[in-house]
Amino acid sequence: MRDGIKTWKEAGYSTEGRLKLLNDLIDVNKINFGALCITEKDAKKLKNCTFVDFRDKSKYEKNHIKGANHVDYSDMFSKPMMEELNKSNSLIIIHDAQTVAGVIATTLKLMDYPDVYILK
Repeated sequence: MRDGIKTWKEAGYSTEGRLKLLNDLIDVNKINFGALCITEKDAKKLKNCTFVDFRDKSKYEKNHIKGANHVDYSDMFSKPMMEELNKSNSLIIIHDAQTVAGVIATTLKLMDYPDVYILK
């Protein structure tokens, strides 16, 4: 949660570690993130792909891929955003900073989104 561990506890979520989460994190670290990078042309060849643009609104409005969903980075993983993303679609993450795109991709993979890519 954005407001830290205190808010997490107040919401009733566990603060104890879980072995499955630890194992999932270990597995994510084995991912070859270079293999997740994809060009726009190759992404459009995928069946049921969704472009998700996490750049700020001004950059999105100035230049974005037609049909891309805009999600403000501060709203990342909000309930409306999660309801909009379909786990059966390939998700193409767009962000100017590749490290941020990698964090987003990693988090989505931990949330069981099977096909996540990072736009080159």
